[in-house]
Amino acid sequence: MSGADSATPEARSGSTVVAEVVPLRDALNRKIEDRLADGSNLAVLLVECGVISRIDAVWGYHIGNAVRDRVAAMLGSDVLRPGDLVTEMGRDDFACVLSTVEGPAVAHLAAQKLLRALSVPFWIGEEEIYASPVIGIAMYPTHGDQADILLQRAKSACACARDLTDRIAAYAEDQDSSAAARLLHENRLRTAVSEDALELVFQPQYDLRRGQVMGAEGLLRWPDQAQGMIAAEQAFAAAELADRVPDLLSSILNRALRNVSEFRYSGGLDLRIGIKLPARALRHIDLVDVVQRALGTWSRRPGTLILEIGETSVLGTEPVTRETLVRLKEVGVKLSIDDPHLTVTSLFWLATMPFQEIKIDVSAMGDLAEKSRSEQILRSFIELSHQLKLAVVAVGATDEAMAARLKDLGCDYMQADFKGPALDPVKFVERYGFTED
Repeated sequence: MSGADSATPEARSGSTVVAEVVPLRDALNRKIEDRLADGSNLAVLLVECGVISRIDAVWGYHIGNAVRDRVAAMLGSDVLRPGDLVTEMGRDDFACVLSTVEGPAVAHLAAQKLLRALSVPFWIGEEEIYASPVIGIAMYPTHGDQADILLQRAKSACACARDLTDRIAAYAEDQDSSAAARLLHENRLRTAVSEDALELVFQPQYDLRRGQVMGAEGLLRWPDQAQGMIAAEQAFAAAELADRVPDLLSSILNRALRNVSEFRYSGGLDLRIGIKLPARALRHIDLVDVVQRALGTWSRRPGTLILEIGETSVLGTEPVTRETLVRLKEVGVKLSIDDPHLTVTSLFWLATMPFQEIKIDVSAMGDLAEKSRSEQILRSFIELSHQLKLAVVAVGATDEAMAARLKDLGCDYMQADFKGPALDPVKFVERYGFTED
């Protein structure tokens, strides 16, 4: 697009689809009455744009309004048909009503077209800004026969779409209970972050060439009184819903860097520290600032912090995540691929990104000495990684014999339960520190 200001006239002179100014619920109920009469389906597509409120905060509401008008015009002109509706439902939300559709497959195709329409950059002056939209779908009459019900269920589907690679979800009955659980997680997470109640345990990482502890991975543990220990993935999902990912990351980083600093002074351990992040966290433009502030607070060299990125498929679909990776590399932070679902074909485009390390789970390979084919695959993978200038961290080794074989194959580092479980900071120093008698 051209600049946001120049987009405003285009939006205001947009298609007749956008020009229909009526209360959404009234218009949707009339569409429902029409479908009741002719027995056809309709679909509600709720689009969460995910960028306008942030533009408001950085450039002001007049620029945000121009972008919002442009988005509405694009949705109307590029996807919707005469008789369909697009209406704003909040600063970042748009409701698109497909007046008649043959079935869910057609609604999903329309959602894909909407995402493609919003995948182009918004140019604001010299800055290139990308939206991070998600789309929830609700069908009449399958998911409801009233406007309020359809809108609520499309919104529920939106919440699920945030966790999906293709960013599109249709409503399902179990989403309501899941949404309730996420809301509870969200509010408990707010309290946990504000009260500094999150916990980290540390699992040692070994340098296979030197045979010594060279680092640790900080593993998030979120104890919840109602549900017990909450997994890190659930914590980040709750933070995403609450728009608190930077706060959660700040809490984790500051705790991890504080503990690692204590390891140095109380146990003589000068270690690197790895923290795993879902790739979706890279969508947040202030993430780099959060990392730099935490490093400065604890006077840590950027190269001693390794951010381990999972869900790498997101990097191929969202340009903003790749931009964040580049900025983190420029800061000096090391970047590691930690994705158990990684495919060989993914390495073609991951090789173009600023990663310096890759993790591989070797637990499924069993005894390497007895499985020559598995060993050949692993050797080839290690050699390929080294050619791509990626250090290799093996996880899941089961004994010293396997560790020795990994070393022979050229693997750089290892993280394994048999060498040391994840421990809280005090026990970590007691086990691995150098203390005076």
